[in-house]
Parts: sequence; structure tokens; C-alpha cells
Amino acid sequence: MSSNIGPEAQAAYQKYLEATTIDEKIKRLEEYLSLVPKHKATEKIVALNKSRLAKLRREQEAQKNRIKSMGKQVSPFSIKKEGIQLILISDYHSPGVGKTSLLNLLTGAAKEKIGKFTPLPEIGIYEHNKVRYQIVDMPSIMEGAANGIGNGKEIISQLRACDLICFCIDLSRNYKEQMNLLLKELQESHVRLNVPPPPITIEKTGSNKIQVFYLTSEAKENKNIEELTERIKEITKAGGIRNGIVKVFGKINLEQVVDTLNPSMTYKKSIILGTKGDLSLTKNSFLELENYYSEQFPLVIGTSVNKKEIPEDFGKIVLKFLGKIKVYTMHKGVVAEKPLLIDNIHPTVRNVAIKIHRSFLESLDYATIIRKDARQEKKKVGLDYELKENDIIELHIK
Repeated sequence: MSSNIGPEAQAAYQKYLEATTIDEKIKRLEEYLSLVPKHKATEKIVALNKSRLAKLRREQEAQKNRIKSMGKQVSPFSIKKEGIQLILISDYHSPGVGKTSLLNLLTGAAKEKIGKFTPLPEIGIYEHNKVRYQIVDMPSIMEGAANGIGNGKEIISQLRACDLICFCIDLSRNYKEQMNLLLKELQESHVRLNVPPPPITIEKTGSNKIQVFYLTSEAKENKNIEELTERIKEITKAGGIRNGIVKVFGKINLEQVVDTLNPSMTYKKSIILGTKGDLSLTKNSFLELENYYSEQFPLVIGTSVNKKEIPEDFGKIVLKFLGKIKVYTMHKGVVAEKPLLIDNIHPTVRNVAIKIHRSFLESLDYATIIRKDARQEKKKVGLDYELKENDIIELHIK
């Protein structure tokens, strides 16, 4: 073991080696990592042991799931998605942050629950331009939620499945304290916000040990590739994979390798909703909040339930932030009432065909596109034709 970590950390590591249960091993390894000084010389040690820790947590979760499956019940925190699902979260505080009031302003739901502690989720439907948004007022996140305090694990499990996490921050209180708690609990629960997944995949194989491939020109620009390759192999082995193929598509660091090995890791879009914007001094608080977190949260919206202030086109703003556009399908001249949502990065007929059913890709002959106000309103196109917002599309099968 490196002498760079200090005697306290070395002692903690010895306790980890002597631990006999998964729970104790996790506790001791967490303690050890907290004591290791973070600098260039310990980067490899930290990454290796974070990978070991992720493997132990997977084993711990598998144990718990086996126990749960013996007497399985549907959790009240498990909510079936309807349309685009937005979940409102906040820290625990009395009086509340105003999540339920915000839910009521947007959807008209849960009016009788305003001002009361809500131990279970409250749900409402908000519609904008024919798109349905399911707004969920989730019970407050308490300190220790990542470890199960206040039904934290069940709440965060639902956050993993939603389309957008909305941090509700009370502008009349210390916004940093609120943000720090929420960010800490989500970080510890392996939820990454407003960042794309790392440009790396790790696939388990049956033989040939661990092979690392750099598949793009950007990937080949990683510094010290030979050293990086060896470290990737070590971290992958520490994570429990003896034979596998690692594909690198861009610039990466060792922390991202650890994250990729963790099947619990999830990447979500998130915005901040500042509440109680009608109170004195909250205008300055909002500007400070927006400025301080703008790099991590590109969208920060101020609201006031008392003044009924929230953007009229809130749905459109959300849709744009999520990188979606809406198009309409047509069959025998009849246009569907509900739009189809597709990614707005090079949206094509191919995306629509896959969204409806993958079999359409093989059997599609051509598509008809109707685009109002275009020079040619109706045209016959192929799979790679790029779509625009509110296009009407009819697929024709061979």
C-alpha cells in the first residue's frame, strides 16, 4: 500500500480487510476512502477502491432484493408514468417549501393538502399544447435519505425513472443549505444531474481477459494512453470483471470508469424552481441562486403561488430543456390527437418508425410528411428525412 495515504487511512484499510460481512466491509471501505487524501498520487488508489465499493454495494442490493422478493408489495412511492413525468423534491423543513402549492397551481390537484405534511406522493396532470405532464409532489428528502432515512431509498428509486427532477428551493431561506442537502443525497445515491453518461462502455465477456479500445479520434487524444489503459484494466478487475471489452469514445477520467462499472448509476435532467418569489428580499435570493448554480443547472425558474406566477409556456420550456419535439402521426388521413415526442437532435422518419415499433424499419416503403406553411406542404420522403416541430407523418408499409 502507498505511503501517501497516512497511518489513519492504513489502519482503516486493515479494518476493511478484517471485515467479515458485506455491510461491515462497505462501512470500513467508506471510512478508508474518507481518510485518503485526494491528490494526483492517490488517484489510482481512490479509483480502485471506489470500484471495489461499487461491487460490494451491488452485492448488498442483490441481498436486499432477494429478501424483498419473498414478500413483495407495491410501494406507494412507485408511480406509473403518464406522459412526461416531473418530480418535485425539496429538503425537509417546517413550514414547507411550497411543493404542494406549486402542484396545485399547475394541475389543480391536492388543494386540501396545501400547508400539511405529505408523507406520500401527490399527483396531478398538467397539459400544454396537447402534451401531458405528470407532476409528482414527492415527500421531502431528509438528511440520510441515501441510506434509507425517511423512505429515502424508495423516493430516490422513483427519481431514477422520471423524466425531470425539479429542485424546489425556498427563496426565503438559505438556498445553499437546501441545495447542498439535495445534491449530497443524490450524489450518494449514484444519481448524476445534467451531465451525459461517460463516453465509455464496459461489456463482460467469457474470455480474452480485459481489452481496451479507443474508437474515435477524440478518444485517442487521452493523455498517457498506455498508462490509462493499465489503470482501466485494474479498475475493471477490482469491479469484479475478469474478462471484458472496454470501448472508449471520448476523453475520460478514472472516476468515469468507476461510474460506468456501477449499474446503479443514472443520469437525469434537472431544473431548479425557486418558490415564494413574492416575499421581500426573495428577488435577490433568486438572482444569487441562479448565478451560483447556473453551470450545473442551466434552467432556473422563479415562481410565486400567491401571485400565480409561473411561465405560461412552462410545458414548452420543459420540452425544450429535455431536448424533445412533438410530431403527429396520421393513418388514412386521420391525424392522431396526441403528439409523438422524439429527440430533437437530427430527428428523422427513422426515429418515428422506431418509436412506434422497430419492425416498421424493415417494412417501411416511404413516409408522407405534411408541413404547414412550407413551400411544398405535402411530400413523399424516406427514412433519413429530417423532421420539424408539429410535422404530420404517415408511414406506408410495403
